[in-house]
Amino acid sequence: MDRLMNKIAIITGGASGQGKAASLLFAKEGATVIVADFDAEKGKKAVDEIIAQNGNAEFHHVDVTRESLVESLVKSVVAKYGRLDIMYNNAGLVKMRPIGELPTDDWDFTIRFELQQVYYGCKYALQQMEKKGYGVILNTASTSGLVGIPGHGPHAATKAGVIGLTRSIAVDYGPKGIRCNAVAPGFIPYTQQTGDLSNDEFIRMMLQAQPLKRHGRPEDVAQCALFLCSDEASWITGQVIAVDGGYTAM
Repeated sequence: MDRLMNKIAIITGGASGQGKAASLLFAKEGATVIVADFDAEKGKKAVDEIIAQNGNAEFHHVDVTRESLVESLVKSVVAKYGRLDIMYNNAGLVKMRPIGELPTDDWDFTIRFELQQVYYGCKYALQQMEKKGYGVILNTASTSGLVGIPGHGPHAATKAGVIGLTRSIAVDYGPKGIRCNAVAPGFIPYTQQTGDLSNDEFIRMMLQAQPLKRHGRPEDVAQCALFLCSDEASWITGQVIAVDGGYTAM
């Protein structure tokens, strides 16, 4: 119950899905969690739930695609708590379609919401962590960034970019005491967008492709995130951990 005791953690997209699961778990394990999300109603509910369970949390309303707001988020947290221990860049939105059918505006949307905002989170977290000589960054990638999945072209491109960014940060900032890893979730119905396939068809297809023969849950990803952000993973950096029921092993 104390794997993140006294840690200060920002979780973007922390109000729902995988982000909320991580917010609840990190707080349970002793972290002070800053739930950063665009949805104020859900964000405040997530914080209320954490506090009801005797955890520590606060909500910050932020659009993570706006650089100035991400910078302000990080600086305000450091001003209040003196440091930032964990930056979990989890937020993301995607518009998926085969590349030849994808409107350019949808491509730009996906780059902004899935890659650009991760860069902002990393950039401003690194600036603060470097001052302390310590910190953990965790980025949300996807199995789409590791293997080809029908209709996932823009999602695959952005998540492959997140993976490359993660590895580069690990190499550049490891000597400065900062670790950076990525978690690559597989199919989780709660958050999955399915492109042109019908929802039922896509769900059946993905279930058949998973050796463990069940769908993922937000809590499955949160448990992996907890490990990677804890001191138990103190010699792990630059890695991408697939939480996918064995999908990428096929």
